[in-house]
Amino acid sequence: MTLAITNLTNNATLSAANLVTGDGVFDDLMETAQLHLDAQFNLNRINATDYAKVYLGLIQSVLTASVGYALGVEKGNAESTLLFQKEVTEFAQTGQSTKTAPTSGSILGAQALLTAEQAKGFKWNADQKYLKTILDAWAINISTAGVAATGVDAIKETGVASVNVKIANAEPTG
Repeated sequence: MTLAITNLTNNATLSAANLVTGDGVFDDLMETAQLHLDAQFNLNRINATDYAKVYLGLIQSVLTASVGYALGVEKGNAESTLLFQKEVTEFAQTGQSTKTAPTSGSILGAQALLTAEQAKGFKWNADQKYLKTILDAWAINISTAGVAATGVDAIKETGVASVNVKIANAEPTG
């Protein structure tokens, strides 16, 4: 982060009464600190010999606080910008501006649909390989048995485990 001097002191002026004013962070803090220092001097709590020491310490403290504040503001602005960008990115990924599931048109929604289709494809591929194994075994059995049975339903015609049911289940859906 770059700290500009105008963040600390800006439009500084010296009045006829030797009062320095400005609208930077350092200027504002120094004006208030100067009022407090003058009040303590006027109440004789600080004498003339200690005034310079106290004033020097005051300037150092105010400068440190001013720089810390200005850097903190620049950090709050940078963080705000980052959070805004993160919000934009999250919206692009989910297609939602609230805490709900992603839409199908969003990045995450499309990814979820793709994952579901891939899972169906893997299952379909496994079913196809299983069916091919069964049909290959059946073909070998027919060719070595010498029986001229060529219908697929000759393996197991009916029931949940029949080849016809496996063929129907092996067709891709969606």
